[in-house]
Parts: sequence; C-alpha cells; structure tokens
Amino acid sequence: MSDKPWKKFERRVADVSGGKRIPINGRQQLDVDHPYLGIECKYRQQLPEWLFGDKGAWGQASVGSKKDDLIPTIVVGAKNSTDMFAIVKLETLVELLAMALDEEYIPSNSYPAPIL
Repeated sequence: MSDKPWKKFERRVADVSGGKRIPINGRQQLDVDHPYLGIECKYRQQLPEWLFGDKGAWGQASVGSKKDDLIPTIVVGAKNSTDMFAIVKLETLVELLAMALDEEYIPSNSYPAPIL
C-alpha cells in the first residue's frame, strides 16, 4: 500500500527542513519534529490564487525580488489584529536559520522541486 499524498508531503517537509516526520500514532500536535521549528503541515488540492497565483502575492514578490537578488517574502495580516505572518519558501527559511546558527545547510535532493 502506497503512502497517501499528505503523508508524502509531511515526509518531504521533514526531509527539506532537516526534521523527522512524527507518525500519526505518536503525534500530539505537530507533524514534524525539528530542533528549532514547530512544523504543522497542511496539504491542499489547490492554494489560493490571490496568494500563490502568477499574478498573486507570490508572483509579485518573486518578480519584484529578482533584480536585486532579494528573498521573495509575503507578509499577511488580518483586520483588527496586530499579528503579521511571513511566507517564504521552506528551503529559504531553513537556510536563513542555518546561517543564523552558523551551521551548514545542504538542501535535500531526494524530492524534486515543485513547479510554481
């Protein structure tokens, strides 16, 4: 029996982040055990077009960042809330974390990069 797509996604996230997937039977809250990140995975059939479509926020951030070699980042917030959430590629987040901790980060090649 092959793994369900959401389980493969959790494994891919664990592999890319350097963590370890927590099996469903041993899970309390998080999907991936990681020394610095509390990783909960959500795998969906489709992501919001306004956020990740070619003309959405990610497309704008990617195109606008290329010229100066910046890290594409989306920041979202809700009305009447002071919370702000940054969205970056997982590989970029882990690379930044490794740099901050003065550790080497070698991206995983065991999974092909998804086409955006």
